[in-house]
Amino acid sequence: MRIVHLAACFLLLLLCVLVPLSAKTKKLTVMGMLTEVTAVGGETAGWAIELNPVLMLDGTQISSIEVKSSNTHRLESFRDKAVEATGNLTYESGVETGQRPVLELSSIKPRKHKIFIF
Repeated sequence: MRIVHLAACFLLLLLCVLVPLSAKTKKLTVMGMLTEVTAVGGETAGWAIELNPVLMLDGTQISSIEVKSSNTHRLESFRDKAVEATGNLTYESGVETGQRPVLELSSIKPRKHKIFIF
């Protein structure tokens, strides 16, 4: 009987840990300039979007977000261009960078600049 009680407590503890982790993923659409980035130690996916407008995440103002894509050749065609990107927001941790937001792309398309003259 004690083993059943311990197993139930372990499963409850495991559920309490895994539910908040899965809640950290959410769908997000951002706009900005796609740029290639590098970092010492390779703690980056290699691409980021310089956000325009900036974004507030968890009470912190974010001006740039790292992006991950399975099709990096497609990202090459958007280098240094204005884009609109949609994907799942996740968080990754690195030794040098700590925890940082990352957008796992599901779609990316060019965005035309609108110039307003007053």
